[in-house]
Amino acid sequence: MNEFDIKSQWESDRPIYEVWAKFVRDEICGELDSAVRPLTIGEFLRMPVMPRLKEINSLIDKALFRGKNYQDPYAEITDKVGMRFVVLLTSDIKIIEDVISVSTNWSTSKDRDYEEEREAKPLEFAYQSVHYVVRASRDLTVSAITIPEGTPCEIQLRTLLQHAHSELTHDSIYKSQRTASPKTQRVIARSMALIETTDDFFEQVVVELGNATESERNATTVLDRVYREYVKLVPESQKSNLLIVDAFTDKFNEDIEGSLRDFLKRKPYVIDRIAQKANDRHLYRQSAILLIYLMADLSPTVTKELWPLTLDELRPVYGDIGLSIDGF
Repeated sequence: MNEFDIKSQWESDRPIYEVWAKFVRDEICGELDSAVRPLTIGEFLRMPVMPRLKEINSLIDKALFRGKNYQDPYAEITDKVGMRFVVLLTSDIKIIEDVISVSTNWSTSKDRDYEEEREAKPLEFAYQSVHYVVRASRDLTVSAITIPEGTPCEIQLRTLLQHAHSELTHDSIYKSQRTASPKTQRVIARSMALIETTDDFFEQVVVELGNATESERNATTVLDRVYREYVKLVPESQKSNLLIVDAFTDKFNEDIEGSLRDFLKRKPYVIDRIAQKANDRHLYRQSAILLIYLMADLSPTVTKELWPLTLDELRPVYGDIGLSIDGF
């Protein structure tokens, strides 16, 4: 296959690869949306996922001039289109790997795994990334374009630290035919060792923070469940919701769900108040509103003292249960 053949083929195939990459991205992000909750995709991914088509000059250069002895260079190059998922922690990479592996719309091969390379060469600190190639498992029609079975798409998975390291060094060091000086190689290895160490510390921090906030997270899970059941709406997950839950953590009894259900059984009209106000009141679209009503009913003085927002937000809650906030 010569340069002219590659140009002609790529001109014909570009729309197919463009649609295929967007399809792969959208399916992965759709599955991640539920897998990472209560985080949003925007919070979980550290960069937007932008499918990238290989430039024709880069494709020709790789196919004909980089010395890999391709038998069929056009078919064997698997990164004609690709995308990159950048996350915060190495444990986050596992979540995306699980999503990639379960799709029935493509077959999956792992072309590079830095953890396996690290096990094989424990004394070496080198380029880190996980590379997958997914291929259409059958002919697919997307946006009126047929994607032939076997069409490849490369997916790279990296942490934010790995991405920064790669952006700085990869093209200059790992793709270069010229060997970097020992001094340069040592500096690169030291930086990667530091990244590994930092990532280990990050993972420890996440564990410690998770332990420290376990009661808040458990309470939020209960509040969300009761809110969906009674209010019949999907609660929003905003920082103010966590702020309110955190303010009253020390006042939770062991059976917050039972206390909530008993309260709502005694004062069922509270559900109607929440549903009515949820249309135009931010606070009432969050599940912590249930906790506010409960605490105001049980301990109005303490609730007012611990309230982390303005009293104007709290005043209607007291009024709904027949109390005046100014009396406490």
